[in-house]
Amino acid sequence: MAMDNSATPRIHLPWAGKKVNQEQVEGELSTLWHLAADNMRISQNMNVRTSVLNFVICAQDIESARKASAILRDLSSTHIARVTLLILDTRSDAPSEVSTWITLRSFPIISDIMRHHFEQITISVGGSAIRFVDNIVQSTLKPDLPVYLWWLNDLPEDHEIFHRLINISNRVIIDSSHFLQPEEQIQDASAILQKSPHCALSDLTWGRVTAWRELIAQFFDITEYRPYVMGVDSILIEHTVATSTQALDHHSNPKNPIRALLLAAWLKNRLGWQLSDDPSDNDIDHETGTYSWHMSTRDMTKVVTQPLSVSAGGRRMSAPLGGIRISIQPRALGKSAPGTLCLVHMTSTVHGKQATFTIQRGDDDDHVLTSVELPGSVRPPRTVNIAATHKESDLLHNELEIMGRDRLYEMTLHEVFALLA
Repeated sequence: MAMDNSATPRIHLPWAGKKVNQEQVEGELSTLWHLAADNMRISQNMNVRTSVLNFVICAQDIESARKASAILRDLSSTHIARVTLLILDTRSDAPSEVSTWITLRSFPIISDIMRHHFEQITISVGGSAIRFVDNIVQSTLKPDLPVYLWWLNDLPEDHEIFHRLINISNRVIIDSSHFLQPEEQIQDASAILQKSPHCALSDLTWGRVTAWRELIAQFFDITEYRPYVMGVDSILIEHTVATSTQALDHHSNPKNPIRALLLAAWLKNRLGWQLSDDPSDNDIDHETGTYSWHMSTRDMTKVVTQPLSVSAGGRRMSAPLGGIRISIQPRALGKSAPGTLCLVHMTSTVHGKQATFTIQRGDDDDHVLTSVELPGSVRPPRTVNIAATHKESDLLHNELEIMGRDRLYEMTLHEVFALLA
């Protein structure tokens, strides 16, 4: 499906390299490798081209594609064979055309003598040509290597486009923090995953929640606190929403509760809680990002930390008197990106004694304070650095290290679907 690039003189992507006809891609890339090898400073390792994966990035506008291309500079420790940066023009009046650019990305690792190299092909596809997007991408891939697909921003309205790319990918990465309609889009992601059982789907937002999940789990790693895990009867999660004066880019929603929803769904799943059969017990306010669910039973087969004794005949246990409640509330903070977690407060009652476990945002998004209040004692708070969960390139690097499926994320995603249904 090669088309004449001269038909699209209005598209200028200086950061994408040299504009070529699609059938000339392999020959032109070979020429770039020969030219680079002539540079004596890096010729010592130019013939060593370690490659472990194809990386396909799909953007729906040029600015998003440019930002993604810049992020690749921070992935110097990842041995990518080839990056295919796909720009989809899904406008109804977009001309049917395909334009192609190539470049050789080269970044120093230790010094200028030791460099990392990979090929980047940028393709702009518009109009009816989008129907053949999977064939276009396949023609650019390095054979016999896994294909990782990173879909930027919102999922497409036409799910068929997404499914075509899923079918040629081994792993698919999304970032729900940039969904403009987060609740609808995260439910779409769950539905797409159910229709594509062989798809290994993951979410950069799940990586942003990881540090909070680990800190919650660490509370109950301590023997003294462990009995309280089965007595948790109330969880409050707060997430930030943008203030009226906060400047946002065009891919940001001032209210994005996805991180809070993922954390709530993970807690529900790990503790084996089951939603009340009475829908009136639950309260969902999409406009403000406020949610509340009532739990009436616990499925002991799903509890991650089994209690010391469980009745032999029962696989389900009633919730504590008054039930269990998970609540999500918004908090306006101008210094934090919308959706950032800022508080997790859990209360637990065991033998009539109540304990509280709290994780709250520190003076900035890079630090949180953890504290525990036990009957008769208050432990001093601990400051934890979680800066690594904010840098997009670090989150992406972690995803590219995963070869299989993230079953826990997939399970949590379906739990979010159930909570919002």
